[in-house]
Amino acid sequence: MKLKNKVAIITGGGSGIGKATAILFTEEGCKIVIADVDFKSGKEVERIIRSKGNEAFFIKTDVANSSEVKNLMDKTVEKYGKLDILFNNAGIYFIKNFEEITEDDWNKTFDINLKGAFLCSKYALPLLKKTKGTIINNASGLGIRPEPESAAYCASKAGLITLTRSMALQYSKNGVRINCVCPGPILTPLLKETLPTKKDLDRCASNMPIKRIGTPEEVAKVVLFLASDDASYVTGATYTVDGGETT
Repeated sequence: MKLKNKVAIITGGGSGIGKATAILFTEEGCKIVIADVDFKSGKEVERIIRSKGNEAFFIKTDVANSSEVKNLMDKTVEKYGKLDILFNNAGIYFIKNFEEITEDDWNKTFDINLKGAFLCSKYALPLLKKTKGTIINNASGLGIRPEPESAAYCASKAGLITLTRSMALQYSKNGVRINCVCPGPILTPLLKETLPTKKDLDRCASNMPIKRIGTPEEVAKVVLFLASDDASYVTGATYTVDGGETT
């Protein structure tokens, strides 16, 4: 098992990539803390994992709220005694013409996509320095190659990529590895909201070099690699998981 006796926090763990990663991590021997604003979905992932005889614990958390993030870290240590892995996965996305983006749209996007990763990392690092642990940030291919009508999302994810590199340089001396993944179109509830019809999804798939949309499980396997000792010499890296879209 690649993560035997490890403890991980996964934000946005109630659905999509976070859910797939939580399930995969527990199959590799990891104890999981699921953090999500959606109580129902978070508890459901907890139930699924426990039904398989694995360890999971849900904590309702708004990653943009510093007191809730502190509580997340405190409860994790109270429950499991340590933290080895943080997967900053929580994020939001919307399509809107640039001039129609409101200040609230902009602030909410940055609060969750970038500030959330900052806060979770800030309060996790004292724990991760003790265990020589790792952080994986979920950025996006749109942080590398932006698209129109996604300005707030693209900017927040580009910021997350650079934040990853900066933190990696600072904390390498503490034995903490920090990397990010940049998924392309992945068949998550968020993508289905953006592309609600089969025709929309088929058109998206036809535009991909690999001619299909990715799955949450495919991203989860890359996150697993980065979280495991298989990636012991990898830090400050950006891994695209996008079927060649940003090539």
